[in-house]
Amino acid sequence: MSFTKKDYFAPAPTASRGHAVRLTADPKGERFVYANGKTVVIRSLENLEKAWEYTGHTQQTTMARFAPSGYFVASGDVMGNVRIWDAENEEHRLKSEFRPISGRINDIAWDHESQRVMAVGEGKDRFGHVFLYDSGNSVGVIDGHSKTINACSMRQQRPFRAATVSDDGNCGFYTGAPYRFSKTLREHTGFVHDVKYSPSDEFFVTVGADKNIFLYDGKTGDLVRQIAASDSANSGHKGSIFAVSWSPDSKYLVTSSGDRTCKFWDIAADKLAHTVEIGSGSSAPEHQQVGNLWTGSHIISLSLSGDLNVLSMDSDKPVRVVVGHQKPITAAVMTPAKTLYTGSYDGKLCMWDFATHPGVASAVAGSTGDARLDTAASSDSGFVVLGYMDDTLRYVEKDSINSASAVGLGAATLSLDIDASGATTIAALANDDLVMVSQGTASKVVLADTKAVPSAVAIDKCSSLVAIGFKDNTVRTYTLKGGKLEPAGIEITSHLREITYLAFSPDGSLLASGDAGGKIIVSNAKTAGQPSKRWSAHTARIYCISWAPDGIHAASSSLDGHVMVWSTEKPTRPIQIRNAHLGGSSSASFASNDTVVSTGADGGVKVWTVSF
Repeated sequence: MSFTKKDYFAPAPTASRGHAVRLTADPKGERFVYANGKTVVIRSLENLEKAWEYTGHTQQTTMARFAPSGYFVASGDVMGNVRIWDAENEEHRLKSEFRPISGRINDIAWDHESQRVMAVGEGKDRFGHVFLYDSGNSVGVIDGHSKTINACSMRQQRPFRAATVSDDGNCGFYTGAPYRFSKTLREHTGFVHDVKYSPSDEFFVTVGADKNIFLYDGKTGDLVRQIAASDSANSGHKGSIFAVSWSPDSKYLVTSSGDRTCKFWDIAADKLAHTVEIGSGSSAPEHQQVGNLWTGSHIISLSLSGDLNVLSMDSDKPVRVVVGHQKPITAAVMTPAKTLYTGSYDGKLCMWDFATHPGVASAVAGSTGDARLDTAASSDSGFVVLGYMDDTLRYVEKDSINSASAVGLGAATLSLDIDASGATTIAALANDDLVMVSQGTASKVVLADTKAVPSAVAIDKCSSLVAIGFKDNTVRTYTLKGGKLEPAGIEITSHLREITYLAFSPDGSLLASGDAGGKIIVSNAKTAGQPSKRWSAHTARIYCISWAPDGIHAASSSLDGHVMVWSTEKPTRPIQIRNAHLGGSSSASFASNDTVVSTGADGGVKVWTVSF
């Protein structure tokens, strides 16, 4: 019994309003890196669905950058740590770790020898530092700023030069090595968000909240001119510029702005060459552009929502938009048609078609109220019901939320399930109620045989049998008749902690029950009696249990971050996918008998091939 990781569908870059996000490419133009949570994501530029992850940080990551050699990546976090690790091997072995400043790392730059690293950001005694990548020895002092440094860039040939930009509205220019402060450039009148040396190293450029773009001589730091200054009122951005990148031939710039546009600038002609509008005229903040990169033929701009917009100078709209989750995935469900619906902490809902286009996510249309998705279930016909933290039940039909069918419950859902036809939903609520929803109406259910508080629900798709787990550590079964639940006489009392998840096998013969202590018990759903199987490998709360189509195997996910694949024939020998997701694994589903799809607090979707 073994497993292999088949695919990793990465989360989107983390973004926050008013702050620039760094997207950086490797020297060959094949991959780019960015930060999400405690993960650094490496993503293919040719195939944006293909990705890898680095999970060595213990704090929230902020950005990462490839060394010019392509062999190493330097990544920073909110505590000022910089980790330098191998970018070539899948193990991503750590080379060195330093803490050059005491606060958040906003940007990192390498010199052309891949020896010297400049790290800038927030700090108490200093806002930046230059050090050797292997020993950490100081090779420069970053002075000249009075506030947080937002970005830095280093000249990639001799004579060595560097530039930094800051919230103090200034650009610092440095000579090296060792790097020393040379002068302050004061052309900007507001926060300066980004600075980039051209690939030719002849110039560097700065952009900021004043909507201006300034071009400087790469060797002397002298101002050359403001880009398109004579026509800035007409052709310039109408909002803060957060990011700038050069074309590989150093002839053009692309800028990304809070006005929801990306603009291409012809340096020689000193004029606007092209504009790309994001969001089709929408004024929603989610379409603000906060980061970009240009490497080879690949041009990407990042939306505040996390969407990666693939741009072209031949199109006034993105030629492709890649979506994903920025926040932890809190719930997910796989339909019989092999469509995976995933919802995250910020209310974003995505769908993944594993039947025809694995790895390609699309945003589900319709309002979720920006509330966290807590629970999800699917009927046999693929009708999906979602329970949100705003106390609302919502239904999905194909690729959109049917807002008209939303049902208020009065409390958030702890657990829910829907019957095979999609007509009836039963949910256990956070206010200790059990409700049944049918024809758009929610009604409270009073159980005649117990006063225990319900905490988990499952409906057998092959019959009218309903299982309910309780906070008194028991599971009872009921028969659904005429909108009422009648006791079926089965009671499971072998758990030692409250029940958190229930799942019937495909033929309804077995019932798996998971608890807050990480234990799973498999019982005969018709006769119960003594537990037939005890699955004990998790160490924390069970979040999800899913059965394989063969009815023999099941997958479980847990707060401990592990995914376990169980067999009723070999109950003591599970396939253990340990540390599958940082922060906890929220769901595990079978796409086929030998393929498991898992989601987690890291915002990613992972596909595992298992063999028994």
